[in-house]
Amino acid sequence: MPTATNLRASRLFLLSLCGSAVFPGAVHAGEKNIAPQPLIATQAGALPIILSAPHGGTAIVPGVPVRKGDGIEKSGKGFVAVRDDGTEELAHEIATAIEQRFGKKPYFVIAQFHRKYIDPNRPPDIAYEDAAAKPFYDAYHDSLSRYAREVQKTFGRGLVLDIHGQKAAGDTILRGTGNGKTVALLARNFGNGAHIGPKSFFGLLEAAGCKVHPADDGPEMTGFTGGHIVQTYGGADHFGLDAIQLEFGGDYRTRPNAKATAAKVADAVAAFAKLYLPSTAKQR
Repeated sequence: MPTATNLRASRLFLLSLCGSAVFPGAVHAGEKNIAPQPLIATQAGALPIILSAPHGGTAIVPGVPVRKGDGIEKSGKGFVAVRDDGTEELAHEIATAIEQRFGKKPYFVIAQFHRKYIDPNRPPDIAYEDAAAKPFYDAYHDSLSRYAREVQKTFGRGLVLDIHGQKAAGDTILRGTGNGKTVALLARNFGNGAHIGPKSFFGLLEAAGCKVHPADDGPEMTGFTGGHIVQTYGGADHFGLDAIQLEFGGDYRTRPNAKATAAKVADAVAAFAKLYLPSTAKQR
C-alpha cells in the first residue's frame, strides 16, 4: 500500500508534466484483478476555459475509508456522499465538443474517485476524514489553481465551468454563481447583461436548446447557488476569473443524451467567447 508521502511525491511529479495527467492507484467498484486506474484526469489547454467535474467518479481510493460525515450537517453545503451520475462522462464530452468548435483544447480537471471518499467541492476541513485522502484532494485543487493562474496570466480573463448533477429538476440546468458573486468580474467588465438575460451564459444555453433556471433575473435555486469550487476560482478576490456552477438535470446526463448536451454547451461557450472572452479564443 503506498504511503501518503509516496502518493504526494507521485502527485507532484504528475502535476509537473504538460498535457494530460492522471493520479494512479485505484480500481473501480465491482472490478477485481485489473490494472490500477487513474483517480484524477487533467488536461492543459490552449483556451481561457477550464472545466471542472468533482462528483462523477466511481473509483475506490486505496487505503482511504468511506466518509461518515459525523458532526457535519447533511445538506447541499455540508455532507453529501452520493455521486453525480454521468458527470464524469459528460465533462469529457463537453471538452471534446469545445475542442471541435475551437480547434483548441480547453483545460479540465475531472475526479475519477468516488465522492464518498473525498469531496473536492468542499473546503478541506469537511472534504475528507482520513489523512491518506489529503494528497488526492490537494491534487485536484493544485491542478485547478495552476490552470487558473495560467489562464489569467495568458489571457487576462477566463471562464471556469463546474459540472454537477441534480435531481430537483430533471429537464433543467440550474445556475450557481452565488447570485452573481462568482461572475463579478464579468458584470464589472461588460455590464449586468453579461450575467443575466439573453446574452448571459445561461441565456445562450437557453438559445442553444436547454431549459435553464433562472431564465430571468430571479434568484438561483436554494441549495444550488454554487459551492466551494466556483467560490474559490471565481470573482476578483483570488484568481481573477469568472466561474459558473452548472447543475445538470438527469435528462441531460444519460449516456444517449450526453453528446447532444455537450454540443449545446459548446454552442453556448462559443457564443459566450465571441462576446466576452479574449480574441485568442477564436473558433473554427
